[in-house]
Order: sequence, then C-alpha cells, then structure tokens
Amino acid sequence: MNPLTPINATADDVRPGLLPVPAHLQGVRGAQRAALSANVLGADNDHEAIVVWLNTRAKNGHTRKAYLQELRRFMAFMLYIRGRPLSSASVGDLEAFRVWLAVPYLPSEGWPAGYMPFKLETASANGQAPRLRGLAIGSRRRADTTIRSFFRFLHEGGYLAANPCMKLGRLTGEEISLDELEKRQLSPEAYARQRRREAIALDNQDGGKAFPVGLWRWLRGFLDSDENTWQIPDSPVAEPPGPGPVKRWPQERRERLRCILLFSYAAASRRAELAETTMNAIVRSGQRWVWKVIGKGRTASDGPDRVTLDEQALDALLRYRLVRGLPAYPSPGEGEIPLIVKLTPKRLRRDRALKTGAGVTPGYLNTELQRFFNYAAPFAERHDPDWGPVLRQAASHWLRHTRGSHFALGRVSLAMTAEHLRHKDPRTTSKYYVHLDDEARGEAIDSISRLFDES
Repeated sequence: MNPLTPINATADDVRPGLLPVPAHLQGVRGAQRAALSANVLGADNDHEAIVVWLNTRAKNGHTRKAYLQELRRFMAFMLYIRGRPLSSASVGDLEAFRVWLAVPYLPSEGWPAGYMPFKLETASANGQAPRLRGLAIGSRRRADTTIRSFFRFLHEGGYLAANPCMKLGRLTGEEISLDELEKRQLSPEAYARQRRREAIALDNQDGGKAFPVGLWRWLRGFLDSDENTWQIPDSPVAEPPGPGPVKRWPQERRERLRCILLFSYAAASRRAELAETTMNAIVRSGQRWVWKVIGKGRTASDGPDRVTLDEQALDALLRYRLVRGLPAYPSPGEGEIPLIVKLTPKRLRRDRALKTGAGVTPGYLNTELQRFFNYAAPFAERHDPDWGPVLRQAASHWLRHTRGSHFALGRVSLAMTAEHLRHKDPRTTSKYYVHLDDEARGEAIDSISRLFDES
C-alpha cells in the first residue's frame, strides 16, 4: 500500500483543520479519560476537547495556526504510527514522539493522504522512500511546549484523569532511539558530542540572519542606483537568466518593493502582520507617523501596539500610494484598503486608475523580497565579496532581525528594543545584544590583565 493511503475513515471523520480520525480512535474511552462527573470541558471525545482548547487558549489567529500545526503533527503520530487515541497517550508515547520529531519516518501503510509534516531531506531514488528532515531543536521545543499545554489543559479541565506530561523529563534536544543509534553506528556519547558540534554550527548560522550596517546602507542606495535597471527575473532563487532580455519591472511594482523593504525594516514587521495591515493602521501622532498593529501574542481586546516609522519608510509609503492613485497620506477611513496589494491589471489601468486591489499573502511578500535580494547579490559582490552570499540566503524575516541588531549596535536600551520589536519576553530581545555582552566581558578580562601589568 502507498504510505500516503489513508486508514479507512468516513467523511464525517474529516474535521476542518485537523486530520481524519478513525472511528475506533475517537477517544470516547481513552485510557487516560477521567470520570464524567469531573469533566468540566463538556467534551465527549478528543476532537471536541481539541476544539475547546483551541477556542480557549488560541484566540489569536496566528497562535491558532501555530497550535494547529503542532497538534496535527501529534495527532498523526498518535493515530497513524502508535495507533492510539490522544486521550490514551502514555509517557512512553510522548517520549517516542520527541524522538520522532528529531528522526521522523512514515509508516508503510495507513498514513493520511496528502499530509506531510516534515520537509524532505533527499529525493527518493531506486524506489526508496525519501528521507524526512527532522525538526531543529527550536522547533522541537515549540512542539513540546504546545503539547504540554494541551495535556495540562485537558487534565485541569477534568477531561483526563492524569497528565502524562508531568512524568516527562526536560527536553534535551538529544533524544534518539537505540535503534537509530545502532543504524548510525554511534554510541550515546558520540551522538551527544555530534549534537554539541551541530549546536555550535547552528548558533553561528542564526547569528548571521541580519544585514550588516554597510550592506544595509548599500542596499537602500541600490534602490535608486544607476546600475539598478529593475530587470529582475521571476524566479525568487538565483539562477542563470533565460533567453531574451528580462522585462523591467513597472513603476507600481518597483514602488511596492521599496515600500515592502523599507517599511518592514523600520517597523520590524512580521510578514503576516504586513500582509494583514490596512491603510487606516498608519496614523499621524504629533510630528510622527506610527503603525498600529495587533500581532503575535496579542488579541483585539489587548488593543494595538504602536510602532514609530522612520522617514525612509514614510517616504516609500507615500511614493507607493501615489503610484496606486491614492492621496499621499493615509486616512482613518481607509480600513478596507490593504497596505500591500496585487499589481493593478494593465487592461484596467488604461481605462481608469484603480485606487486599491486585493491584498497579497505573507508568502508572496517573502518571495518578492527574495527576488530582489538575489537580483542585487551580483551587484553587491562588486563592493564586498561577502555581501553576495548574505543576500542570496536572506528572507523577509531578516529585515526584522536587522532592525533589532541595528538597535543594539546603536546602543538603544534593551527595553526600548523589546518594545519596538513587540517581544513579550525581553530575553527574546537579548540575542541582539550578545556582541555588546561579549565586549563587556572583554573589558572585564582586560581590567584583570591591566592589574597584573601594573604590578
């Protein structure tokens, strides 16, 4: 049987946003189920319990999407690999789930059709199934935190008599099965040593997801440089140009890219936030303009955060509005006009100027930026050979990291940086200040050296 062939399940078992659940795995009589009198959630099966949890703990759209992603993966593991309902999950199941996230595989049969919870490491060859790429430690920690929260909620709500997560140890990131160790011909000590080396390499990689000051200054200037012809290929990845000249981007697309680039940097925006923003979210405050956003970790009842824009972002916004046929400055009545829109169709542009259009997706924002970064890379290498590789691996979230890094280099306070980036936990912001911490530790070391030099 094809590994993506689903287990027999009725149409009624297919839940929107979740996975099909076979009738015998609904969890009506799960091994961990509590007495009916203790259940205050009002849920009769695992699906109903999931819905209550999502409606209670994931009211923000971004949070709900993230929780669903983790829960779908856990459901797939429990239902189609372990063959047990969620409400029968044991400590052993949860430990095995941790290992599976690091070293994933699919069963030979009975997998839900069209669902792939991992990226492919290598393409299939000689009829063998493709190897799946395990999650990085950060992703595994997010999954672990989400599943722990889920079981704690079900236990505290009386749906489960026990919480198996309470018996779990700390996630080390080195979880692996004995079978996998034998397959790799590694001892537990050798595997742990390998993981430590990989952690250092990963930390080196994460530390580079921001544009240096010199490269960012050059990239902004490249927007209006004579060498920039805006003849950008459609492919978002670097590849040799096809036959014939590449068409020059129309003015509307050029101004849109300028706005995406400079606004994303100045506002430290997440691409989902930018795609959702409408023009009425940009308002005047005294002599400044601010962006009102309800982003990650917040709900409408919390009210919006306020992010102050710089002159470059405001200028890019005004230029983009004018080319779209809008007045220069946003107004509070523009609640239905997206900040970033699809290009105006040429056949309509000849007849009348459209003042708005359909909004774009977060993925499209990222792809458009990657097109520009890859196009700019060869020009950047003429100034500094190290800049080309940086641009070729850059993505939309680099602009947010760049803003945080530049705040740190400008010695803006940690609290102000956290507020601008809208971090709930300042420890998330502190990663941008590691270089300053290294410098402070270096000064302490130097003071000890001077003590001995003077004596």
